Amino acid sequence: MKRNVRWVCFLSILVLFSCSVIEVPPNANKGHLTVVDYLSSPKQTVQLVGEWEYYPGVLLPPSELSEIKSIRAPHYFTVPGIWTKSFLEKGFLAGDGYATFHLELEHGLKGIPLSLKIPEMESAFNLYVDGEKLASNGVVSTSYQTGIPEYRPQIIDFIPKENQTSFLLQISNYHHRKGGPAQVITIGRTSDIHKKFEFEILRDMLLVGSILFMGLYHIFLYWNRKKDPFTYWFALTCILVALRVFITGNKYLVQIFPNLPWEIHLKLSYLSFFLVTPIFARYVYLLFKPYFSRRVYEFLKYIGFAFCFIVLLTRSSFYTYLMIPFQVFTLMGAVYAMIVLTRAIRDSLPGSVIFLVSFVIFISSFINDILVNNLIINAPLIIHFGIFMMFFVQSVYIARNFSKGFQDAENLAIELSEKNQTLQKVQNQITILNERLETRVKDKTIELQSKLDQITKDMKLAKSIIQSVTKVPEMEPYIKVDILYKPTADVGGDIFFVKRIQDFYYRFFLGDATGHGLQAALYSMMIQSEFERVSAVAMRPNDLLFYMNQHFYDKNADLQIYFPALVVDFDFHQSLLRYAGAGVQNQIIQKKNSEIFILENTGPIIGILEHYRYGIFETKVESGDRIFLFTDGLFEELNEADGMQAWSELSSMVQQTKDLPFEEIVPSIQSMLFEKMNKTSWKDDSTLILIEVV
Repeated sequence: MKRNVRWVCFLSILVLFSCSVIEVPPNANKGHLTVVDYLSSPKQTVQLVGEWEYYPGVLLPPSELSEIKSIRAPHYFTVPGIWTKSFLEKGFLAGDGYATFHLELEHGLKGIPLSLKIPEMESAFNLYVDGEKLASNGVVSTSYQTGIPEYRPQIIDFIPKENQTSFLLQISNYHHRKGGPAQVITIGRTSDIHKKFEFEILRDMLLVGSILFMGLYHIFLYWNRKKDPFTYWFALTCILVALRVFITGNKYLVQIFPNLPWEIHLKLSYLSFFLVTPIFARYVYLLFKPYFSRRVYEFLKYIGFAFCFIVLLTRSSFYTYLMIPFQVFTLMGAVYAMIVLTRAIRDSLPGSVIFLVSFVIFISSFINDILVNNLIINAPLIIHFGIFMMFFVQSVYIARNFSKGFQDAENLAIELSEKNQTLQKVQNQITILNERLETRVKDKTIELQSKLDQITKDMKLAKSIIQSVTKVPEMEPYIKVDILYKPTADVGGDIFFVKRIQDFYYRFFLGDATGHGLQAALYSMMIQSEFERVSAVAMRPNDLLFYMNQHFYDKNADLQIYFPALVVDFDFHQSLLRYAGAGVQNQIIQKKNSEIFILENTGPIIGILEHYRYGIFETKVESGDRIFLFTDGLFEELNEADGMQAWSELSSMVQQTKDLPFEEIVPSIQSMLFEKMNKTSWKDDSTLILIEVV
């Protein structure tokens, strides 16, 4: 028993350390919050708490905010908080109403992706960020008839255009006793907010899974041994608590069933809480029957079920007022349970001490969360830890009552020993067979190694050939070239050629062949051979794509070789850039004045359509212009699912290099890519060709 108590104390200390606060974030003051220093380092998030500007009885759009300020001075409202009046003043309408809240946040993170973690509001809201509506729950309205409540916690991502962001929050409530921003909005860097949310999901799922499996385990215990009915009531309590964790907090039930009516969801939330007291009281009563008064148990049972019955028959505007009375009722039952446990400890009942310790931890966390939810104190919610500690210890307690089963296990161990002797004979036979098999495997390994050595030799030769054909010629004094070439294998699918047509005329070719290794090498050789052949006759980039397309359509139809490619010609007699693209994404020209210019695709990928005439684009170039040519591998590294977002992020990286020397641009982009991807290796072949006009 002493060892069990030590374990409970150790886990309790871990809980306390996990709830400690390292640094206190700033609070808003009169509608303004400055967090520049606090958010300057990564992995920091800020809760938007403190004094918000408050406009009661008005639903202001962002466009009218400055006008209303010029007419009247704003009130200030402390968030988190509720506008609910006293029940004695307004009865069951104490939380009804609507209002607008405004906060100016100075964060100093212009252009850096940020995210907001938005909990539920009581009981409908619209959130505007810099005048743009980014989030809402339900329908915000000035009347009960048109207002629709909804609980759907969410995370929204945005990129601030300035170092200061304006938040405008419209809230209305006609369905809950509490009205207003009772929960807290959290802001931080996108990666930090999402990681924090993922940690919460992991924590909740571990908690739900642990408690749920405790419940299922004890259901089966009761199924096989009905002489101990307390295991059944403990299992019901576990399942009920697991359901409540799933319903509340991050509202996972709403995420799975998005069309679930708000009223049903709220009833489930209240019932999962109200049912715990009578069911758990039954469990404690059966465990400590000699010390637990039956009359007290009947009182806890019938009053608890009465609360549940009221929830089922009434609307949310009524039964939400039952929460505080029920919390008081539950605490009264907990006090009585502690008296019962004290009596059991006095009589040295086995397991009563460890039961009391776990129960005290649970009740302490329960009281803490009551005070937090009623906005009496501002502290973290720790009921998750209290629940886990309570039910973990209860599982250990129940398991001790089944320790006699180990006597049967000892008898089975003797029988198992006899079976092991028989098994040992069979194992000896298997060992002889394994030795024969190892000999055959060794012979096959030698054969495979020989073939692998030959393949490795072929790969080295292919790599050498590719390096020779992709060598960049001297192009001074017209242009400078820097190349980022990252194949995922020794020989990748990306292929590029740079050819000097004349002293003043240069041609760049960039393609993405299919596959890797020897297959990519063979395809690259075919592409290079055709490029050399048609470059002599193709006067313009689109002509070269036309001839190559026709060749691969006619000559290699059986091979089904399709690949995107682009050609860029530089004519320095006329200071012209000529461009043609076959199935490639938009390329980038950064003018010397830092203006971004887009080179759009001019036709389909090569080899798919017969006699297709590709378009051509011409533009003047001058000294200082930079051209960025890249394959889709580089593009998809940023965001494989959202091409528009990936292109936007790549364009932003290019913009950030505008003031860098030429030699630092490609290393800087590679560094930014790795930082954005949060990795140091490439998922696909990636090529970036940087050209600067001298």
